[in-house]
Amino acid sequence: MTISRVEKAAFNSSLCFTKYGYEFDLSSDQWMIDAGTSVSFNSEPFVNFPYKQELKKCLARYLETHSVDHVKNLKNYFGAYLRDQGVDKVSISSLAAWRESLGHENEYRFGTLRGLLYNWEQWGFDGVDEAVVDWLEEQKVRGNIKGKAVRTWCPYSGPYTSTELGWILEWATDALREKEISYDTHAAIYLLATTGQRSIQLRKLRSKDILVSRDEQNNNVSDNFVLRVPMAKERRSKSYRSELLDKPINRPLYLVVSNLRDKNIDKINSFLDKPLTKSEAREMPLFPSWVMIKRFIKKTGASKHLFMEEHKARPSYFHMTDHAFRSLLSYEYTSQCPLISEVTGEPLTLSSRRFRYTYGTNCAKMGLTGIALAYALGHRDSQNVNHYIETSPEIADRINELMEGPLTVIAQALAGTLVDSEDDAVRGDDVRARIKVNSMENVGTCGSYDFCPSGWRSCYTCRRFQPWVDAPHEEALEEVLQSRKQMVEAGCSELVIHSSDRLVLAIRKVIELCEIRKGELANRDGKEGECQ
Repeated sequence: MTISRVEKAAFNSSLCFTKYGYEFDLSSDQWMIDAGTSVSFNSEPFVNFPYKQELKKCLARYLETHSVDHVKNLKNYFGAYLRDQGVDKVSISSLAAWRESLGHENEYRFGTLRGLLYNWEQWGFDGVDEAVVDWLEEQKVRGNIKGKAVRTWCPYSGPYTSTELGWILEWATDALREKEISYDTHAAIYLLATTGQRSIQLRKLRSKDILVSRDEQNNNVSDNFVLRVPMAKERRSKSYRSELLDKPINRPLYLVVSNLRDKNIDKINSFLDKPLTKSEAREMPLFPSWVMIKRFIKKTGASKHLFMEEHKARPSYFHMTDHAFRSLLSYEYTSQCPLISEVTGEPLTLSSRRFRYTYGTNCAKMGLTGIALAYALGHRDSQNVNHYIETSPEIADRINELMEGPLTVIAQALAGTLVDSEDDAVRGDDVRARIKVNSMENVGTCGSYDFCPSGWRSCYTCRRFQPWVDAPHEEALEEVLQSRKQMVEAGCSELVIHSSDRLVLAIRKVIELCEIRKGELANRDGKEGECQ
C-alpha cells in the first residue's frame, strides 16, 4: 500500500508538500503553498473549530494532487459554511440550510463542499459522520452557471465590442512606443486579446514554448509560428506544465513574445554570476516574478547553479504570481490609459476574463463551433462553449448603427491633434509629411519622423496625425463607408466589416471638431473686424 506524504507526516513529522514541491508545516496555521499564495487558519471561523487539525490534514492531502486554487476554494467555502450557519460541527440540518441560502446561482459551492466532505469521511478523519455523507449522496446539485456575462453582453464583465478591443490594442502599441508601459504589460495585453487563454496559462509560459518552423514546398517558403500553451487545469498530472496545447500564432505576435523572451533572459543573466546556456534559457519563464528572483538572489547569492536547482525543485517559484499579473493589467493601464467605454461612458477596464470572452465570441462569429471552438479556448470538451454562440442578435444590430443614422461620436476615437492649417503642424514645412486620401486630396500632416508603411486609413487613429481644419475629411469618411457597403454586399465576415469601426468614429470626430473650430475662427474674425 502506498503511504502518502500526509500519512508519513502523521507518523514522523509535520512537514508536507504540495504536488509542485512546496513545503509547508501541517502544524502551523499559516501555509505558504505557492510562490505568492498562502492559506491561513488563524482567524474565525477556524480558530475555535474543534476539528481544525482534521480539516488541515484533509486539505494537505488535497494539495498533493490538486491545484492551489482548488484547495483555496475548498477552505473558503467550508469557512463560509461555518460562518454563515454559526456552527462548529458538520450536520445535515446546517448543510441543508446553507444550501438553501446560496440560491440557484451559487449552489455549485455546495457541490464543491460536498466533494470535500466525501473525502474527509472516506479518509478516516474525525469530524464528518457517515450519516452526513449518506445524505449528501442523495442530493442533486446544480452546476456553476456559465456564460451569463457573454450571453447578455454585459458592458462591465462581458466581451469587449470590436471598437473597444481595437482601441485597447492600438493604445497598447502607442503606449509601448512612448515608453508609457512595459514590455511585459504590452505582451500580456496582446497575448490575452489574440489567444483567448487564461492568465494562469500565460503565467506558466516559458521561453521554450515559442516555436517557429519553416516549410519549403514548390519553391514557396513559409514560416509557421506556434505558442505551446500549458493547460490551466492540470488535473490529470502531478507535475507542473505537463499538459500543453499547441496554438498557432501570427508573425506580429511571435515578434512580441520573442522580444519579451530575449529581454527577460538578458535581465535574468544580469543577476547571475554566469550567463545561462541555451538549454537553461529555454526553461526561463516568459513572465518572471522579479520579486521572487531578487529575493532568492539576495538570500543565496548570484550562483547560477543554485538558481537552476531552485527552479527545478520548485518549478513555479520564479513564475509571475497571479497578483503581479493582474497588476500589469491594472496599475500601468489605469495610470496611463484614457480610454472610455463606448457603452457605459465610464473608464474602460481590463481583465483577462473579458479578453477571453471577446476571443471566444469572435471565434464563434467566424463559424467555429463544438470541438473546434473548445480547442481554440483550451477546453478539453465542448460542454462549456455553447454560450459563445448563443449571443443575443441585438449585439450585431447595435454595432451596425455605425452604418446608419446619427452616431454618438466618442472622443478617444481620434488620437491625434487638430491643427488650423498645414503651417501650424509639426513637420508642416515638409511636403513629404502630407497625408493624402485615395482622391489625392490632402487631409493632414504626419508628425512622426519614423518610417510608416501603413496607408492613410491608419492615420486617423494615430496619435502622430494632425488633421487640418479645412481639409475634405467628408471624402475620407465616404470612402470608408463605401468600402464597408461593398464588403457587406460581397458577404464578408462581420469581423472584417467591423474592423473599421474605430476609423469611422475617428473621422466623424475630426469632422465634428472641424465644425466647432471653424465656428470659433469665424467668431474671432468677426470680432476683429468690429474692432477695426
